[in-house]
Amino acid sequence: MKKHYLAVDLGASSGRTIVGTFEDGKLSLKEMNRFWNGPTEVRGTLYWDFVHLFRNIQEGIALAKKEFGDGLVCMGIDTWGVDFGLIDSDGRLACNPVNYRDSRTAGMFEKVFEKVPKAEVFQQTGIQFMELNTLYQLMSLSVEDSFQYRNAAKMLFSPDLLSYWLTGKMVAERTIASTSQFYNPVTKDWAYDLLEKLGIRTDLFAELVDPGTVIGDVDGLPVVAVGGHDTASAFAAVPVTEGEQSAFLSSGTWSLLGTELPEPVINDKTLAANFTNEVGVCNTVRFLKNLSGLWILQELRRNWNTQECDYSWAAMEHMALEAKPFAFFIDPSDTIFLTPGDMPARIQDYCERTGQGRPETHAQILRAAYEGLALLYADTYESLETLSGRTLDTLRIVGGGCKDTLLDQMAANATGRKVVTGPTEATATGNLIMQMFAMGDIKSLAEGREVIRNSFADETNVFEPQNAADWKNALKTWRAICRA
Repeated sequence: MKKHYLAVDLGASSGRTIVGTFEDGKLSLKEMNRFWNGPTEVRGTLYWDFVHLFRNIQEGIALAKKEFGDGLVCMGIDTWGVDFGLIDSDGRLACNPVNYRDSRTAGMFEKVFEKVPKAEVFQQTGIQFMELNTLYQLMSLSVEDSFQYRNAAKMLFSPDLLSYWLTGKMVAERTIASTSQFYNPVTKDWAYDLLEKLGIRTDLFAELVDPGTVIGDVDGLPVVAVGGHDTASAFAAVPVTEGEQSAFLSSGTWSLLGTELPEPVINDKTLAANFTNEVGVCNTVRFLKNLSGLWILQELRRNWNTQECDYSWAAMEHMALEAKPFAFFIDPSDTIFLTPGDMPARIQDYCERTGQGRPETHAQILRAAYEGLALLYADTYESLETLSGRTLDTLRIVGGGCKDTLLDQMAANATGRKVVTGPTEATATGNLIMQMFAMGDIKSLAEGREVIRNSFADETNVFEPQNAADWKNALKTWRAICRA
């Protein structure tokens, strides 16, 4: 019997609704609609357009119902992490949600650490320190005594806000809550003590629910809390076999490199390495580091397209491949690369500032960006093995970024590990797997991953390491320049 599930999958640059059809042990996907997502600047503030997103979600639901009718079993929503909306006492959105790349969190590290030492924040949350985290967004609202913050009744993370608009039910799905840096993965509750010391309101948070929970319904269609953080859904879709020791890389606008563990790793070494312990589906921990990903390439392409250089992704790969290797080194995780702007000039300035000269051609700039990403992966991979206490034989790359075969091969070269890619629609697939789990159509995460292996074998590609000595030397040089 065919069953159909609707995944709403919202990344930081695009959104889509996808129907997954489950039949004879296999899952097939059909896209209903796809739409733009991204920040819009209004008088110096970067906002998300949630009304636009909701309108397109409603359109996707309507299209799915029209095509699949009563065969549509349920739906679930995953999004990027950390961002949120404030709900007033009448149940209305108090203000448009602000994008995590907005500058309002500048200086909030210092404000937080004046009241609570950095080590204590990490001990209570186990989360990587990034100034875009929800903790620093709320701290900025508290410091400025924002009217909307002061008068809000609830705070809902991005997927929970959209689910609330559909169902009228307010919840905090656990995987998305864990990205906030005020969720405690050991106690499995909000870090109330931390928030009280910081003077941040503790009455804003909705009831925590696990992925695989039915929240409510929209016109009779059940809405399921899936792995609400898109990386949680992506990790759920990594088709590892039982006992396999692999690193996971969810590749998109961001690169999330880590592995799946049964318990968080919270200690001084993890703190020093700035790793994170986010909650995964089915009582797992995503032990990882949040790295800059295809964002840097997206911004290069956007900048050049405004100059009438309409490069395709394939053309950019070819240009990078033709440029001289290891001529310039950058660290894509440097803060100068994390916000919108003139990315080509930033790369040129970085290279000049670090004594390397100045890449002049587009091909040289692209080569530096590609190699910088691969070497960042390699550096993080070594730390991951050390901190997790595991030898990780394979790097599994999932998500839209795994279609970039040049970066896949460079990742294999830089890490010295076999790279296996696929599925490309990992976040949507992981979202669908947890809907199937909620409905009882699969009994475990392992069973879901078996479905994925059977369904998307034709998307699997393998990349073996090449030129090992050259890449080892390049990693040494990269560390000397970028970690000096």
